[in-house]
Amino acid sequence: MVRAIKDEAVRTLKKDERAILLPGATRAEPWELWALGSGESARCLQVCSSPLDNRFSGKTTLALPVAQVFCLPLWLNETDSKQFAGIISLQLELRGLKPRGNEPAVFDWTVVVQEGSRTLVTVGVLPASLPEEIQAESYDLFDLSARCLPLPESTLTLWMEHDRLVFAITHGKQLLYYQTLAEERISERVLQDLTCAMTALSTQGVLAPLRGVRLWTECNPAEVASLKAVLQLPVAPDERPSPGLPSTAWKLRPGTVAAAKRAREVKRWQWRGFLIALAVYLLVIGWFACQYFLLSGKVSELRQWQGQHAKTLAMINETRATWKDLQPVVDENNYPLELLLHTAEAIPENQLHLTLFEAGGGHLRIKAEAKDFGAASKFEENLKNDPHFTGYSWDMGQPRLLPNDLAQLQITGSRETTN
Repeated sequence: MVRAIKDEAVRTLKKDERAILLPGATRAEPWELWALGSGESARCLQVCSSPLDNRFSGKTTLALPVAQVFCLPLWLNETDSKQFAGIISLQLELRGLKPRGNEPAVFDWTVVVQEGSRTLVTVGVLPASLPEEIQAESYDLFDLSARCLPLPESTLTLWMEHDRLVFAITHGKQLLYYQTLAEERISERVLQDLTCAMTALSTQGVLAPLRGVRLWTECNPAEVASLKAVLQLPVAPDERPSPGLPSTAWKLRPGTVAAAKRAREVKRWQWRGFLIALAVYLLVIGWFACQYFLLSGKVSELRQWQGQHAKTLAMINETRATWKDLQPVVDENNYPLELLLHTAEAIPENQLHLTLFEAGGGHLRIKAEAKDFGAASKFEENLKNDPHFTGYSWDMGQPRLLPNDLAQLQITGSRETTN
């Protein structure tokens, strides 16, 4: 069941607005959706039967009912806020308020006051089990309903949530304590519960003097009188004001919601990984397909060219085959001119000139006249060190001195052959 407010102008949420889904006073209209705009007063958009009916849940803070969040005021012997989480977690474990197993406790806190080396905090703790409608995964923020109401300073305030009275106590401007009462009217049992709660807070040393009691619900004169007589405080009936977001949000996301969001995030990244892998695979396949078509085109061009030059290719192949057949008997590295070229390169510059060069059958016969015996020896050494003459054995007799002081020499070289 969703009942929209009659005024058509307030049925939608503006772009720059957030909303609060607040527990209603009765179970007939259990949830109220309030729009909060900058510089504007809060306005009620709709009344719905469940948080699941809120079509603006993505931009809404779900204010959990007082009955669903346990309250624990604590004095901590510490002023460093970085240490509070560990100390509070240990206190919850000592009081048996941590879930069984490895699941961490879901809690948050507000600093009420600091005195010397200690700090008074109000801790809100989620129980291990919650109604299914509250564990709505579409909400990003979960807070406490009492923190979303402008509670008067140093006052005990009572109002209705889901057909039951709830109350909150403030220490100055800060929320100190909150609790759900057993009944919907101010009865003897309710008065007894209020007295017990205030006595316990006084015993713990956390309750400061109160200015009075504020009633945000309809009460008859007899109920007001009994409340005033028991608590010994002035009582002022009033209408419940419009809600607003607290300056600092509590992080009270239920564990099942957090786990579901983590699971969705893991699946989202897995899906992204699959899509990336698929994209890479398709790119690789596309690259290979592109290379295949390019190579196919080149092969077709080559075949076309081959067909156009078939006669020329046939002649080249025949010539190549002929040279291959002649290879055993033709050694281009031992042509006489090739040997003469390398012999001339071995001559020391301006030190020797050839008078005879004969080559054939793997033998060389060289005659020359050198400037002196040193030039003759240098020539023979160059021949032996020339890589082209690898496999040759050399024989040079003693050079003969001529009347013109030149040294006449004769060198023979033989190439080793293998059968």
